[in-house]
Amino acid sequence: MQAKRLSKAQRLSLTTLPQAIIETILCLLPIEEAARTSILSREWRYKWTTIPKLVFFQSTVKTLTEGWHLSNRKKISFLEEKRRNKERRCKLFYAIQQVLLQRQGPIHEFTLSMEADKTCFEIDHIILHLSRNHTLKRLTLDLEEPCFNHPYGLPLSVFSLRHLTDLYLEYCDVDLKPIFNGLGSLTSLTLKKTWISRETLLHLLSSCPSLKSLCLSSYLILVYSFAWAFKLT
Repeated sequence: MQAKRLSKAQRLSLTTLPQAIIETILCLLPIEEAARTSILSREWRYKWTTIPKLVFFQSTVKTLTEGWHLSNRKKISFLEEKRRNKERRCKLFYAIQQVLLQRQGPIHEFTLSMEADKTCFEIDHIILHLSRNHTLKRLTLDLEEPCFNHPYGLPLSVFSLRHLTDLYLEYCDVDLKPIFNGLGSLTSLTLKKTWISRETLLHLLSSCPSLKSLCLSSYLILVYSFAWAFKLT
């Protein structure tokens, strides 16, 4: 009886938490763990669909054969690793799609960390969805280089995120078109291992009047590589 009463008390305390505290708790959890809180109670069933911050890591995605190789201590081949990465990528994009479809609130921050190259058109679809349906303020594309392929080409839809204040790009190819009108709200810009021409960089900086912080680390301007970071005043 005592355990049963405690369980009811726990459920009551969960349902009476202020929304701001619930959002803070959920934002601290990986998205898959946040989604699992839907089983806590009827009131919590859709709480995770309203958190304003979404973070996705490819490294947290497991493949079917991963556990078998670990238990048997077998060294995997290059082809097997490549197959696994493709499987992780498919699972990750499926999970992102499902989360976006169930959204019941605005998204203010979005982070994606994964291996990506010019073939990752799925990222284009995600960014386009965010630009059309949410007032995104922070965007982080923390991408990794898979086997020295050409980097992921940043879509034009990124530059239609009018409310964006923070933009972090790693291993991306940035090529602005003449129609680019700037990011008026952008205050912080980080370009790491990013392919960008001198003309494009100057065009980008001159089109962000509110920019206060700029970090360029190992970025490429044509064939040059630098490490440069400073504050704009």
